[in-house]
Amino acid sequence: MENANPFEKPVGKNEFNGFWIPAHNAKVMKAGIESNKAPFLPNAEGEIKAEAIYSIGSGYCLPGNRLIPVQFEKFNKGYTSNVVATKSLIKEMENSLKDGEKGVMYNFKGKDDAFHTATLYFPEQTEKPDDLIAMANNSIEKQENLKDIQLTIGSSEPVEYLGAYLAACKGGMKLSVDQQVAEDFKNKIMVNVENDIKKADNRDKNIESVGNILFNADKRGTEILRTLAQEQNRSQEPKKQEQEMEVCF
Repeated sequence: MENANPFEKPVGKNEFNGFWIPAHNAKVMKAGIESNKAPFLPNAEGEIKAEAIYSIGSGYCLPGNRLIPVQFEKFNKGYTSNVVATKSLIKEMENSLKDGEKGVMYNFKGKDDAFHTATLYFPEQTEKPDDLIAMANNSIEKQENLKDIQLTIGSSEPVEYLGAYLAACKGGMKLSVDQQVAEDFKNKIMVNVENDIKKADNRDKNIESVGNILFNADKRGTEILRTLAQEQNRSQEPKKQEQEMEVCF
């Protein structure tokens, strides 16, 4: 099983061809934060539209260190679907990419303990988008048993803030945050983002990488989902709709 956190230790330029991906993702994130057009930031009313994007291959929501870069791609390109597939899966379905299409690349550590790079594409980037969407409708596993909960982000610490965001994405919950908390988060995460943009030799090794923050935030999001499911006694079968409950993390 691939390791979802290949950058727990620094990866050098000569190790594999995906060494540049973290810096690219950081540049995309910086532009989104500076323009206030990032998927994890609130609108004027303090509401955040937390949406899952699913891997057609696995049927599950993408992990945080893939989900957020893919959400930026969806936001920037105007795609409407909420599923992605690898090039190999697209080919297996006797489908093909449109000319010139570029996907969202990510790095992972495989069973061979080596680093690898793969690319995710939206159905809109293929010649037969309806085929991918139809396959997704039969394969994806949506977690909707917590959709009646209103989740509020209470911390500006990046792992906590993004952990709550990822929990809302995966659990289908409504999400909100105080504007000041969001501003404080932006200032804090920007330190990590700007450090990732630097050339590897110039980065401050004492500043945590964005990739590592997303990895830890994903784990935190899983903890939040597990806690909420236990508290609401909804970990098995969805129950009849109840009054919304507000929870702060």
